[in-house]
Amino acid sequence: MKGNNDTKQRLVDATRQMIDSSGIDSVSMREIGKKVQLSRSAVYRHFNNKEDLLAAIAVENFRFLKKSIYGLIDEIDEPVKILDAILKHYYNFGIRNREHYRLMFGYEWNKEQYPDVYNTAFEIYGIVSTCIVKAQEQNLITSKSAKELTAVAFSFIHGLIELKYAGHDETEKGLNNADILIDLFLDVLKVA
Repeated sequence: MKGNNDTKQRLVDATRQMIDSSGIDSVSMREIGKKVQLSRSAVYRHFNNKEDLLAAIAVENFRFLKKSIYGLIDEIDEPVKILDAILKHYYNFGIRNREHYRLMFGYEWNKEQYPDVYNTAFEIYGIVSTCIVKAQEQNLITSKSAKELTAVAFSFIHGLIELKYAGHDETEKGLNNADILIDLFLDVLKVA
């Protein structure tokens, strides 16, 4: 069984390299098989189709992001500072890993077919929600619905990433410094 898992991971690693060098659209089961010296049919023994393989990479990406966010949490005590660090880290992850970000958030992953993608993504959402609740318990941010504030935080950060991708981060619009915008966003949430 270990050999089976090793082969599966080699396929994932080869696909990741392909995404990193040429983008998601370059991924083909045939090319991945060539990279790891497997026949096309052997590739299909490990993944039913390209979407299953891409889902495995999306799950790895979410797990990596979650692990790195927990690393931030271990270093910081105050919930608003944790939120600040998480949002900045999340933004930087999206900017530095455009194709992987696109894979994670640009695809509509079917919740029933790919529960691991949905669940690992939702775990990150839960971390942010927990930070918001903790900040509310300490009367540091508004007491509005934590669920809605979490949704707003994610909408805000994804919007910033998309604006950057689209080239709309012009200085004259005030969109050129994500760190300042994230700080301002959190200031809006703070209790006066």
